[in-house]
Amino acid sequence: MAKLIFTLIIELIVITPLIVIALNKAGNKWKYLFLFVSYFFFHTSLLAIPNWIPELRIIESNWNWAGKIYALIGSIVFYFMFRESLANHNYVTFKQNDNSLKPKKFIVIIVFLLTIASAFFFGKNSATKLEDLLFQSTMPGLDEELAFRGIMLGLLSNSLKSKLNVGSINLGNPALLITSILFGFGHSLHISTNWNIHQNWFEFIQTSVIGLLLGWMTIKNGSILMSILSHSLINALPIIVLILFQSR
Repeated sequence: MAKLIFTLIIELIVITPLIVIALNKAGNKWKYLFLFVSYFFFHTSLLAIPNWIPELRIIESNWNWAGKIYALIGSIVFYFMFRESLANHNYVTFKQNDNSLKPKKFIVIIVFLLTIASAFFFGKNSATKLEDLLFQSTMPGLDEELAFRGIMLGLLSNSLKSKLNVGSINLGNPALLITSILFGFGHSLHISTNWNIHQNWFEFIQTSVIGLLLGWMTIKNGSILMSILSHSLINALPIIVLILFQSR
């Protein structure tokens, strides 16, 4: 638990300057920031519960099914308890804005369904790959999009300016930037058993860019639906390609 808290503190220290310069002067910004930090610790702790309490590891696997399930349930409970705090930035909905691109939406949905179907048709060659595909095409997209693009993006949007300018440079939406940075650190920053800090900068850049794209998609559509489907496709398609290649 100490390593987890230390990791989260590092991440919060990194984003604090951005929060300070992007703070909105009006409204209950401190309330939203408090909820944001509380949820950030809450969500990450739920993910780690199976490591702390092995008895709660309800599914024995190399993947953290149990942690994802606990985090997803916790996020849903948190959302219904504090959804009014998301105000005009409530992206936890499947209803798309009228100006969203419907053809692209249906294409993503079709490819997503094909991804799931492929797990059963091509995954028979390897039980391990089947589980990899089922996990990657479901849990990360559901859990992480609800957490980062649904709840955290919404809470930060209510406490920060809509645009961040540093001199003549426009950094865009600070809430989107911050959640993308945290998304990158969540996949790249690790503390070893010897308390050594390991940061994979390539993975950080890669996942942060993906976070920016998914967040932009969420804001444009007014919903996390497209980001969930896109996230699942990004994770699952490489496994499908590997399965198809090895099945030849």
